[in-house]
Amino acid sequence: MPIIRSVIDLGNSKAVTIPKSWIINAEEKTGRKIIALAMEVDGTITIQPIFEKETKQEIIKPTTPNAT
Repeated sequence: MPIIRSVIDLGNSKAVTIPKSWIINAEEKTGRKIIALAMEVDGTITIQPIFEKETKQEIIKPTTPNAT
């Protein structure tokens, strides 16, 4: 079930906040600090954490070859 968060006005932009506990939980689980969030918009909005010392290769989602 998706978790619903409100969209708020922030100056001339819109923002969605996430609880600090989510960040802390992810950092404790991985042992690495979150330094940014990557966002993908393709009909849905998906965010994923970017951790310290993470390479570009680690944040690129693996692709599944098309079956023919």
